[in-house]
Amino acid sequence: MKIKSTITGALYEFIPAGKGDEVRSTCPECSHLRKKKTDKCFAWNNKTDVGYCHNCTASFYVFKPTEGKQYIAPEWKNITELSDRAVKWFTGRMISQSTLVKMKIYTSQEYMPQFNKEVETICMPYFFQGKLYNIKYRGGGKSFKMHSGAELIFYNQDALLNYEDIIIVEGEFDALAFIECGFDNVISVPNGAHGKLEYLDTYYNLFENVQRIFIAVDQDTEGVKLRDELVRRLGAERCLLVGFKDCKDANEYLIKYGGIEFPALIKDARYVPIKGIIHAEHIGQDILSFYEKGTPPGKLLSEPFDEYVSWETGRLAVVTGIPSSGKSEFIDHLVVKMSICHGWKSAFFTPENYPLKYHYSKLFEKIIGKKFSRGTSTELDYEMAFEYINDNFFYILNEDDFTIDSVLTAAKVLVKSKGIKVLVIDPYNRLEHQYKDSETQYISRFLDKLTSFARLNDVLVILVAHPRKMDKDATGKLKVPSLYDINGSSNFYNKADYGFTIHRKSDGNNILLNEVEIHWQKIKFKYLGKQGISELKYNYVNGRFQRDTNWDNTNWLVKNIEQQVIDYSQPISEINDDFFKETIVPVF
Repeated sequence: MKIKSTITGALYEFIPAGKGDEVRSTCPECSHLRKKKTDKCFAWNNKTDVGYCHNCTASFYVFKPTEGKQYIAPEWKNITELSDRAVKWFTGRMISQSTLVKMKIYTSQEYMPQFNKEVETICMPYFFQGKLYNIKYRGGGKSFKMHSGAELIFYNQDALLNYEDIIIVEGEFDALAFIECGFDNVISVPNGAHGKLEYLDTYYNLFENVQRIFIAVDQDTEGVKLRDELVRRLGAERCLLVGFKDCKDANEYLIKYGGIEFPALIKDARYVPIKGIIHAEHIGQDILSFYEKGTPPGKLLSEPFDEYVSWETGRLAVVTGIPSSGKSEFIDHLVVKMSICHGWKSAFFTPENYPLKYHYSKLFEKIIGKKFSRGTSTELDYEMAFEYINDNFFYILNEDDFTIDSVLTAAKVLVKSKGIKVLVIDPYNRLEHQYKDSETQYISRFLDKLTSFARLNDVLVILVAHPRKMDKDATGKLKVPSLYDINGSSNFYNKADYGFTIHRKSDGNNILLNEVEIHWQKIKFKYLGKQGISELKYNYVNGRFQRDTNWDNTNWLVKNIEQQVIDYSQPISEINDDFFKETIVPVF
């Protein structure tokens, strides 16, 4: 049978070694990474068809692809006990026992992987409509974990059903600070500023009736990133920004200034700057970060062309190349790597790839590294890729309306509901163009629309456009086109942030080879790259582009998963079990 990890999402073949209620085995997720590779740290329950690893804390369940995502909800044992040390510790954070009881917070002994043993923890249950969805456990040394295999939802998510004004904070303690001060209309993201916002994908519809959203996350660098993503997804027109003066977050503000100051936080919150009107104070955090740290580099993709280009959202990339040069193949390679390396989700307007099953097969091959066929790839490959593609790649194809306004309207919905970071329009000539004046003026306005959409929605827009019919050089081969050769206007070059040409080489008989050149003709800002030519080989097996013929036919999902496991297995240099100090000074 196939089992799925709730930590990485990986699928594994597993046969229980025995018929008892519970059997022990090595863990498919972590055992191969451990020194004690034969240690039977994995327990499988044959009655419930659920497994748990006592080393990496991953949970597993029987994978049934037709049922969508499955979660393992914790059992509510109606524990109400709060140790004296916990109550005193919360008192130091200005959180009263009545608030703790109201939110059903308790203490218990819980296994914490950071310490490799059971320790006393603060337990914060996540309820929604009377059902327990998850529990966050907080131990000493700022250690924490969520209930393995449980679904991520907002903390205090019921507030979204009961209030038109909502406050969003970055942690449970900040939510408790607002609740302590009488603001029950507060929710918290479940995993801080570093995690993915999958819970927002799932419960985005709960925000439909919310009128105002007060974003009160931490004021550090990661908090600003979370703030910007929430504004992008929820809509700037209803978002207000809450500041905490010289404090990092709401709980620190409560400790320093007291609850009497909290109403002023909401009263003084400012709307996200109105479109077209910007004061320096509106971008003060960005200015300060630029002053202190300079311009952050763009995103790299572990590719040979990293030496010429790095990637940034909020930009327009224009791509050209003669027919059969591999434009679409390279763009697919690009967005797949953006997803694998940085978690960027993509939307495609690609009518030339219709029926879409053909484009799906191309994405499959680039991700899995094998041909899309039952005889070459396994059923496990198929199921792993299907779920990954379903979660990260989306299509825009309204057969009744091929205008750019229709495409951008659909893309805006995907920004809010799915969090896409890349929009591919391939190609320009398949859009329905409505000229009211000259073609040059129309193209200028068209590109302005794309640039504006990219900036307002923090999306990388990739536009593929065909060049005019190219001349041949002295050897009889077609010349390499530039962005100036795109039909219609030089604005394709002038208004692009990135501009590059895909050019496939041919032999003396004009037979196309698997040798491809990427001509990086325009990189608008120096910190994002430079001009140059990348020489690549095209892998006929899976559609990937490489520097040489030492072909990479590996499963990128498996490689990515193993890297995540290694990243999370950090050694603990010092363990402090006694985290509930006999003091009112916060120690977390």
